[in-house]
Amino acid sequence: MGAPATPPPPAEATLIRLVREASGLSPEAAAGRMEIKLSGSRWRQIEKGYRTDSGSRVIAPHVTLAHMAHVLGISADRLAETGRTEAVDILRELERKTAAAAAPEAAPLVSLEEWQQKVILNALDEKPRSPREKALLLRSLAAQIEAAEEKEAGERPVSKNRRS
Repeated sequence: MGAPATPPPPAEATLIRLVREASGLSPEAAAGRMEIKLSGSRWRQIEKGYRTDSGSRVIAPHVTLAHMAHVLGISADRLAETGRTEAVDILRELERKTAAAAAPEAAPLVSLEEWQQKVILNALDEKPRSPREKALLLRSLAAQIEAAEEKEAGERPVSKNRRS
């Protein structure tokens, strides 16, 4: 008699493994990118669906599965195909959080009065430029201003005698 056969991994574990491998990431590298703590060995257990040492079945908790899918760029719709609805709900929240963080700040020209906007745009019109060239110029100027702000922030002295 041989050793008992290990059960196949759950559908979500197979999805995680396939996407991770397609991304060229090791379990350790993928786990290292997560916002929550997860070891490479635990990642492997989840992908296999069992623990090698004890042979016990491993099913990823909803939160862990959602974070694994998020770090690999698996959409909530794709994860939903596995039937893990609670993990899908958590993943949708992670997607919303990421989208909100990536949303560009309100355009600074919008907060200016109309006459101020016209002054800036007229200055750009002194030399004939396409709308694309104007946009690139404004982005370049914004990047220079942001870099100067970061440099200035880095040069500010930090008080070591702060009291809480």
